[in-house]
Amino acid sequence: MTSKDKPNLRTNRTKGDATQLPSKPPNEYKDCLSCRLIGAATFGGLGVFTIYQSYIHSLMSRGYRCGLVCVGFGFLQVGLYRLLH
Repeated sequence: MTSKDKPNLRTNRTKGDATQLPSKPPNEYKDCLSCRLIGAATFGGLGVFTIYQSYIHSLMSRGYRCGLVCVGFGFLQVGLYRLLH
């Protein structure tokens, strides 16, 4: 087998082949609007509930409350990302 007949590891084609692989794969799946809205509402509600729970448990340690607030804002950010992308 000559070097011209050996397949290229990146394209899995021989050097003499003129076709190229697409540079960027197409998006295979895109969510519908209702799926994005339900996902965003779920994560948003979970974020608000977690932040609310941190204020109810005011007798707990400060680190516990701070952790709950951070997790709640994280859920809110995931919900916003889910809505926009």
